[in-house]
Amino acid sequence: MILAAGLLVLVGLGLFVAGLATGTTLLYWATVVVCALAAVLLVLSRRGMSAAAAPAAPRKSAATREVPAAEAGEESAAAPGREEPAAEPAPVAAAAVEPSEAAVAAVAGPADEGEPPVEEVEVTDLLLVVDLKDDVFVLDEHPRYHVAECPRLVGHEAIPLPLDEARTDGFTPCGVCSPDRTMAERERARRAGRTS
Repeated sequence: MILAAGLLVLVGLGLFVAGLATGTTLLYWATVVVCALAAVLLVLSRRGMSAAAAPAAPRKSAATREVPAAEAGEESAAAPGREEPAAEPAPVAAAAVEPSEAAVAAVAGPADEGEPPVEEVEVTDLLLVVDLKDDVFVLDEHPRYHVAECPRLVGHEAIPLPLDEARTDGFTPCGVCSPDRTMAERERARRAGRTS
């Protein structure tokens, strides 16, 4: 479809040049119609690409794995460019009472999954890290990404991955090592170093 739209634009350009050369108004109107068709084709191809990309499951690692329903909902809520569900309450004041261990375990999922909770990322940190190319580390068959110092990586073969690619592939930040907060602090330090 994109190729057809490009060809229509070239035809429109030819009609426009012919209209200039001959002074025929009909050629100008033909140019408008052809370019409008090209725009319609581009919009349709864009929608087709969006629809084709939407059902694709996020890649977790080199080996494909099944994503439990609880994790799938958790990951889709943390994916970039998507709004969080309205059911989650906004964070309260800093003096709020810490949740009990049972509540944390219920949110994190069953204990036998062994996955750390997802990091709660502040918007200001997210804006700093969303396009960073710095490496984070992932574990094969696990949905979180980590910084190199994370205790969850000990004894495992960690795979380095650029942060923006990890987020695009559907990985979510580890709640133990808080990679988004850590990377945001590093980026702030780099920017402060450049301005001074």
